[in-house]
Amino acid sequence: MPIIDTPWQGDAAAALETLRSRGTDESAIAWLPGAVLGHARLAVIDVNGGRQPMLTPDGRYTLVFNGEIYNYVQLRDELAALGHKFSTHSDTETLLYDYAQWGGAVVERLDGMFAFAVWDSAERTLFAARDRLGIKPLFYSSAAGFALASTPRVI
Repeated sequence: MPIIDTPWQGDAAAALETLRSRGTDESAIAWLPGAVLGHARLAVIDVNGGRQPMLTPDGRYTLVFNGEIYNYVQLRDELAALGHKFSTHSDTETLLYDYAQWGGAVVERLDGMFAFAVWDSAERTLFAARDRLGIKPLFYSSAAGFALASTPRVI
């Protein structure tokens, strides 16, 4: 649930609460300059390590992600060979570093059902994508700033 430069950023906690039924294990919000990213998690892979929103160690990229990346082990091995260090065993962290390495081209590398958004705090840009079949939905509004969510009732 990214909310970018909107007058309703202060309502992020209430908006996130509407997702509680879809992610019952935990929820969290990252308050960043110009952006708020929230996530309600249903823990499947790496229950303890896949917490979101997830940030790169340098704080540049922040990811929120819904779904499952089926080929994350192969992608993780490739990233490790390039020198990336992992602190979890989650597909979330793999996706975050995939984006940091390949930018938007990462979508072509993914096998799975997913919807995700990455905030780049250095460039102040948001990248969002979903799986090719739209199994994991993305809804957005650009009425005043930008808001993105997995269900329209959040927006």
